Amino acid sequence: MKKKILILGMVVALVSVLVMPTAALATTTEVSGSVTEGYTFSAPTAIALGSMIPGTPATDNSAGSLEGNNALGYTVTGVDEKGTDTGYMVSGTYVLTNMLLFGPAASPTATADTVTNFLTTSDITNAAVPFYVSQTATYADAVQSGYSITITFTVTQNS
Repeated sequence: MKKKILILGMVVALVSVLVMPTAALATTTEVSGSVTEGYTFSAPTAIALGSMIPGTPATDNSAGSLEGNNALGYTVTGVDEKGTDTGYMVSGTYVLTNMLLFGPAASPTATADTVTNFLTTSDITNAAVPFYVSQTATYADAVQSGYSITITFTVTQNS
């Protein structure tokens, strides 16, 4: 009888081990993502002024685009950021006498060394970014090809 009780006790112990919940297995799932700008910006296309006749303004324009979902809108500014001869068209060591004039409308008056506002919006945006330039060469300027300037455009999300 003792043997039967002992076997019965072992069976009960075995069943309780099998029936009792075991430790839970933990597994993980990674969630990841990136914060994006929330807008797409294309700077205005390059402008070629061609032959600049002294005393006659050489003018042209182009446009870029801004599309964004910021409900508070955006501001687009432009400026020549080079450290020397800022605002002037240069060709090697030659620098034009007059600064480039630029702006968001025909007959621009801002000089390229000054941060200038090209677009301000106050809502979700899908807009053109107009870019007008005017350069007047003088008779004192060196006859040279390849004068150029690079304008840096910056998009700021309004907050």
